Amino acid sequence: MAEHDQDGLGSRVDVLHISEAYGGGVQSAISRYVENSVEFDHRILVRMRSEHNIEESNSIEISGFSGSLPAFLWHARAVILETRPRIVHLHSSFAGLLRTFRFAGTKIIYTPHAYAFLRRDQSAVARAAYLGIETMLSKRPQTIAAISPFEAASAARLAGGYTDIAYLPNVAADSVKIRHHRSVASNTPEVVMVGRVSPQKDPSFFAAMARAVRTDIRWLWIGDGDEVMKEELRDAGVEVTGWVQNSDVHDRIASADLYFHSAKWEGAPVTLLESAALGTPILARGVESLEGLGFPLTADCPNAAARAIERFFDDETYRRDAVAATRESVDIHSAGVQSNALGSLYRCAGQDPL
Repeated sequence: MAEHDQDGLGSRVDVLHISEAYGGGVQSAISRYVENSVEFDHRILVRMRSEHNIEESNSIEISGFSGSLPAFLWHARAVILETRPRIVHLHSSFAGLLRTFRFAGTKIIYTPHAYAFLRRDQSAVARAAYLGIETMLSKRPQTIAAISPFEAASAARLAGGYTDIAYLPNVAADSVKIRHHRSVASNTPEVVMVGRVSPQKDPSFFAAMARAVRTDIRWLWIGDGDEVMKEELRDAGVEVTGWVQNSDVHDRIASADLYFHSAKWEGAPVTLLESAALGTPILARGVESLEGLGFPLTADCPNAAARAIERFFDDETYRRDAVAATRESVDIHSAGVQSNALGSLYRCAGQDPL
């Protein structure tokens, strides 16, 4: 990772990426955007969250800020006014608050990476507030670059025709490739999930599936987080690894027989794309935010999902269909597809009259 500083970026750039939630999937997504649009000059300005850092390395200059959210937004505004980048690409809802300001000579692109009003761990009042703010800001001059068909449809409803909407698919890194499955000591199949042990990823759903499945299965959760939720997973017979290096994550995914994604709400999770790229078949919880991404979905019920997992291991036709859908998703979410989308997105924004 490039050197971090607390100063403004000192030279004009084509694309300045700004994120208040730099880590996990957002960090990975920005790295792929940079890799797949090398014809543009990129810089990154972030509010660092060390506990979310997935330690991806890249050669792009990263300017880090460690203050409060209001201080970060004010600092980011000052950096934009000072450096006047051609394009500012805002990542996630809190960075999206910078759309409140107008920046002469700069085009704004906003990628929600899952809208905050989808958060089911928040009160109805908080979610209504998030929705109201997003509705208001979505009508400001900008392009909303959505990472899933569901997010694009949501953006279109919020913007009401006032704003350009583009589809910018997430992809796995080129280094994530199909590898040979490691041999295991027994014939017991393994189901894996990757993510922070948190309300969003819903470990309770995963634990309930583990309890409901009648087949002998080994259950693995790769990640760390809430202690009470981790204990719930362990009580259901799920192994919780804690945080591990990316290469080890990929090894564990590749050696599993099935990846199951249990999140309550999502954008377009990179772990699903990585699992597909590694050749591990996927089933995912049937939440509306994952619809249209091409992954096989179960019902949004742990008992029904447990039956789907049993069917995956017992029914060869069902398993073959899930494997085929997973393989097709690799072509849909490819570096070439994302590169074309980014080229169109950034060139159009850069050519618009200022």
